[in-house]
Amino acid sequence: MRGACLLCMAVGAAGAWAADAQLGRVEVQGEAAIAREKKTLAQLFKAQALFEKYHALAPAAALKFKVYARTQAESAQRLELALVTPAGRQPVPLDDEDRFVIDPAWRVLDERIELRSRLGDGRVTWRPDIRTPGVAEGERRLGDLRLQCRVGFGSGVARGSSWFGGLLSFSFDDCWDPDWSPSNFADRPVFAVTLVHGERRRVLGARLLHGLRDDGGPDYDWGYSLRERMFRLPIGDTSWPDDTRVVFEAMDDPPAPPDPAVQALPQSWAKAALALSPGLSPAEVAERMGAARDDLRFESGRRLQRHLHEIGTPDQPRQLELVTLFDAEDRLLKSSLRRLAPPVKR
Repeated sequence: MRGACLLCMAVGAAGAWAADAQLGRVEVQGEAAIAREKKTLAQLFKAQALFEKYHALAPAAALKFKVYARTQAESAQRLELALVTPAGRQPVPLDDEDRFVIDPAWRVLDERIELRSRLGDGRVTWRPDIRTPGVAEGERRLGDLRLQCRVGFGSGVARGSSWFGGLLSFSFDDCWDPDWSPSNFADRPVFAVTLVHGERRRVLGARLLHGLRDDGGPDYDWGYSLRERMFRLPIGDTSWPDDTRVVFEAMDDPPAPPDPAVQALPQSWAKAALALSPGLSPAEVAERMGAARDDLRFESGRRLQRHLHEIGTPDQPRQLELVTLFDAEDRLLKSSLRRLAPPVKR
């Protein structure tokens, strides 16, 4: 969700680019306050209707729903989803990816009947899971994710049950935003996301990953165990067609080679960033690159930092972004230098 940022916009605060001028910070998390462990049949049926309405975005895909362990990831084996009827709990089988489909027999039941996980207290969250067959491992199709957004956030399947979240769903529709989207979860902890269509490529800025610049609290559904896997997309930017590949570099993958245009940058700061080697400490990186703009420790123990550097001219300012990933012992695993794309003109 994008609640805090959107609320700031409503009261005249600066947008995401101005937010990047804030001082560096270390993110911390508290306890979640809203219930997420249950959904009604009415919400699932609305999701099915939206899937059929927008199916042209992913004509070969089928609709499934996925339940995520949001906190205490080691307890994921106890999701134990069930339909809670007047006659008692009816178990709902999950596949190896914790997904299920709507049972046609549910159509005759009261739409107020709930599906619940035994993991309560905000320890689960839900998403539609829409995938076109044949997409390569480590990739998603942009049209699938566009459809997933409309289905999940239009039906309430992908939202917590807070009054504030409900208010936002009536006031905003981020599934058409050209440089933002509600939260998605990658299959593995994600380090970089690249849009690819033909010869065109765009590496997304890290502000769209892990909630780095969201100013969000623990009620965000991507908190805790899911934060390493969270990403956003410029989902409403129609210059990227539905068959655009969304390619993930996982935290555990070997580092991708730098873009040739980035590698050719003449600035000394860029050259220093490209020369960083595994094993450095955050202090050693700071000696070479300056203080980090963002500093985030994940539940796994890994740590991610983000540095920004201005290049270009006053008439055409551009930013370089350095993202560094450290292990639980604060030794550099890998880094990536990226040129940030300018914001989409509205």
